[in-house]
Parts: sequence; structure tokens; C-alpha cells
Amino acid sequence: MKSLPACLALLLAALTAAHANPEMLPTVTTEMKRDGSVLPYARINELLTKLRQHGEGLFRMDFKVDTEKTKPALADIRMAVRSDDADYPLRIDAEGRFDLPLLPEAEARTADLATNAAKGQMAVHGTLELTVPPEQLDMAQVRRIVRVARTLREELLPWYLRWLFPRIEAVRVCSATPGWKLEWRENGQLLGLPLPLAAGERDPDAGKGEKGRPCALLTGQESWPDAARLVAPAGSKLSVKLQGS
Repeated sequence: MKSLPACLALLLAALTAAHANPEMLPTVTTEMKRDGSVLPYARINELLTKLRQHGEGLFRMDFKVDTEKTKPALADIRMAVRSDDADYPLRIDAEGRFDLPLLPEAEARTADLATNAAKGQMAVHGTLELTVPPEQLDMAQVRRIVRVARTLREELLPWYLRWLFPRIEAVRVCSATPGWKLEWRENGQLLGLPLPLAAGERDPDAGKGEKGRPCALLTGQESWPDAARLVAPAGSKLSVKLQGS
């Protein structure tokens, strides 16, 4: 799967043409970018359910309309999740972000995405994000994130969902300027350790052709104590580094 770091590339593209009546949203086919096969909404729903049940509140999926690959204006797009039981309109914010509803398993089996965009005119991607803010990250949290992610992927997710949740190698912190460090107390003294720049590490929020912000990595395998907490410049953002990204 060719994608940006931490982007699961759930391309919900090839959307069917709209009816004239905006109330009558057509069902659509959800396709995976990886091989173009159909990805039923039930699979997305199952992944979201597993994240909620077993992710210990550390992870979330962010969904966003890919405006670079979408032809209609964002303000003109209407989306909903449609099942045999109900329609669930999706609110799209000014940046193209939206949330997907978590449905009961039986209802999710009949659900699909619907839109008023013409076929092939719209693309959406999903990104795995951390819920932990930089100011709350310490080495204990880094190790917990890596451990929970490994257990979730290798023991709790069925095989057909694992490609949507790649192995997490590290927690990444990116900032406008480098200047990260770890701080902890030992024998009554406050100790500090600067974090090195991860050479060649790409900022996942950088657009195509953009240089991106400098980043540092924490794998959890470092020898620093659990209590060592991250001190990062204002505006820093955490993300997960996926295997092979």
C-alpha cells in the first residue's frame, strides 16, 4: 500500500452519480486503494469497534475528503452512511474532516456510503492518529502505545483488518523548529536529555512538494525511565510511525 506515513489510505472513491433530489443519496462502492477490491462498510465499522474496545483510548481514526483528488467543491458535497434501517448524514467541516458512525454489527452489514458526487469525482482517506497530546507524553506512554498497538494488531484484529492497522514502530513528534528533550527526576535532581533529529523522517502533515517540519522518534526501546516526559516546542504534534513508512 503506497501512502503517507500513518495514512491508512482508505480510498472510498469511485462514488456513484447523484440524483437530482439531494434527499435521495445513492449508495456507493467503497474501494481500497491497495487493490481496488470492494471494502464493505462493515469492515470499517469493525475496525472502529476494535479500536474503541481494545485501543485503551490511545488511538482514533480521522477521516477527511481528499480535496486534491476531489473535483466538486467541498461545500457542495453531501455524504451519508446508509443502511437498511436508517440514513446517517455526515457533517463535513471546512477542512473536509468528518466522523463515521459506529453501528451495531448486524446493521453495519447492510450499510454503505452515499454521496451526491459523481462517480470517480471524490476521494476520502483515513488516518490513524494518537489521542495523547505532546505535553502528556512520557516514556511509559510511548511503551504503552507500542504495546497496545502490537496486541491489537497481532492478537485482536482478524487477518482481513490487519492491513488497515499496520505495525507501529515509534511515536513521532514534529515541530516547526527542533528542540525536543526528555526530563525526569532522579535522586532529587531534574535531569534533561535532548532528543536527536530523526534524519530523513518525513512530516506526515507535509503536503506534496513541501519540506515539512523536523521530527524526532521514540520507539519505547530506549533505556530512559518511564517517568521521562517529553518537553517539546509549542505547536508540536504527535503521530505514529508505521512499519515501512
